[in-house]
Amino acid sequence: MTTPLTVALVTPLTGPDAAQGLAGLRGVTLWARDERFPAPWDEVSLTAYDAYPDPAAAMRAAVAARPDALLGPYSHRAALAACAATDRVVFNTGAPSTRFVRQAFPNVVNIAAATSTWPRGVLAAVRTVDRRARKVVLLASGDTAVEITSMARAAAAGQAFEVASHVFAPGKATLAATRLPPGDVLIVHASPGDELAAANILLRRPWRAAAFSTAVSAQATASLGDLREQLLAPGSWMPESTQLTAAGPTAREFTADYTALHGVAPTETAAWAYVTGLILGRAIRFCGGVQDASVLAAARGIDTTTLLGRFRLDEATGLQVGHQIPIVQWQDGASRTVWPRDAARATFAHPRRITSRPASPPPTTRSTSTPA
Repeated sequence: MTTPLTVALVTPLTGPDAAQGLAGLRGVTLWARDERFPAPWDEVSLTAYDAYPDPAAAMRAAVAARPDALLGPYSHRAALAACAATDRVVFNTGAPSTRFVRQAFPNVVNIAAATSTWPRGVLAAVRTVDRRARKVVLLASGDTAVEITSMARAAAAGQAFEVASHVFAPGKATLAATRLPPGDVLIVHASPGDELAAANILLRRPWRAAAFSTAVSAQATASLGDLREQLLAPGSWMPESTQLTAAGPTAREFTADYTALHGVAPTETAAWAYVTGLILGRAIRFCGGVQDASVLAAARGIDTTTLLGRFRLDEATGLQVGHQIPIVQWQDGASRTVWPRDAARATFAHPRRITSRPASPPPTTRSTSTPA
């Protein structure tokens, strides 16, 4: 007689975020196949619930099935609605946000560092090589504009920077960019279309460093030409990394196993979903049961490394502080990790050089969303 560990994943399987939700499902499916628990469990039984169009209803349906563990969902809005719909412990698979602070969501286990923390790495990298830079100019738009502004100001204060922040309505990047004051460090956080429109204007100015949240994509930044050189961006994971881990496979091993099982290469979303399973598994083995209170307490005490780096939760806030979002820089046509130092694959080039080659004219954009 088998005794499965029942796991429910609530995530968008249809709708605009379906691609990311399905990638997460594939990642958790691989974990469920490979996880080995001690008795009484002899397998993991995974059930997925579509968070689109009503994530709260999907979460209630998952809870009604009384699973041993709950995961998900992808997207900040979906996760906020889903997690507010239950008092069960939920492992936050795909919504890295400071809104899931313990004081507001005491039963959420945050797996990744909040997306809005990426300016911290940029400012830390700049400050290690530049004591002259003082003024940070931040341009932000979309649902996370307030969060990114708050996190940037906190990071700047710790590095002796002053911040001038400017929030604009989606689709108004060109106008906002023309009105932006000068400064030493530029940080832009918006939708890909808005960032490209702003970049065509702002990257002609003499910033000592410039960073855009979506500039890690070669396709999204191709039209910038030489203006892209030395541009900074929050990086993704490194699928070919062989760095040893304390929990689970290396990134390269995971990539090979995922590709063999699903026939496609894993995305960062898939990798985070897989890591969510690893943390859940470690918490269950540590406490020896699946009672929510015990699993939550065990998860709060975990300090380990996975294929995506360190995992450690802040005792006061419950936010992920072990993981750092890597910062990449475009150098000679390739994006190379330059921060944090222990993960760097290239030396941080600073200060930024100004190119004389004209960029493409700014595109017309009607984008109304920001990256999750």
